[in-house]
Amino acid sequence: MEVLDVVVGKRDLALMVLKDLTSHYKQLDDTKRLEKANTILDAVNSYLQIEENLFFPYMRRTGEHEDLIARIKHVLDRIDEGAERAIMIHVDEPSGEFYHAVMNLADLLALAKRNDEEILFPWAEAYLTEEEQYYIATHLKNQMVQESLSSSGLTIY
Repeated sequence: MEVLDVVVGKRDLALMVLKDLTSHYKQLDDTKRLEKANTILDAVNSYLQIEENLFFPYMRRTGEHEDLIARIKHVLDRIDEGAERAIMIHVDEPSGEFYHAVMNLADLLALAKRNDEEILFPWAEAYLTEEEQYYIATHLKNQMVQESLSSSGLTIY
């Protein structure tokens, strides 16, 4: 399912850059750490928006899947808090606080990956109609275009 591939791509991009950052942390200067952190946080925010804004409304429509939403949302909220915390910490913190915040974020994204595979993706495959998949895919494409434009400094009104 195309829409799930985009979710996987966003999440896995963040995980890949997180792993690269943590494994090479000591070799990177502060500028490179900050660049990688910005890439990670952008991918994490995009991933959170996809799940909350595009999937949850469909899950809520019948009222039957609130328990699934709550399980997924609990992890997404923790990811959002972890990302916010990482943003507030300077990459050159001598105590290693930024490094630990990034490691925590990696653990939370791994948990989100499990939730996606065990909860969200099976639900989407079972319940999303072709029309709904098309609607979500269209919004995802628009979101990716907007993200590309904003990262390049351009804005469309």
